[in-house]
Amino acid sequence: DLATALNDRGQVRYLRVEFAAALQDYTAAIECQPGFEVPYYNRGLVRYRLGDFDEAMQDFRKVLELNPQFEDAALSLKQAILDKEEKQKRGY
Repeated sequence: DLATALNDRGQVRYLRVEFAAALQDYTAAIECQPGFEVPYYNRGLVRYRLGDFDEAMQDFRKVLELNPQFEDAALSLKQAILDKEEKQKRGY
């Protein structure tokens, strides 16, 4: 389906380090199928890599809302929280 295709294209762009394009694809997949947790997770990973911890945490929380058994999302959420705290301690 379209949401899966957009998510898959986002993955290709993510691997090519085309983060802005990947974000667009993941967001489009979410808009197409809001209950599909995978693009939220993938978008969260990109946001995390970009240092946008608040937005990444928001995406990881949405994944867990949709699928509480999504262990990678739970781990990524914990890591984003820790990294945000570390960033704040260092003052940047």
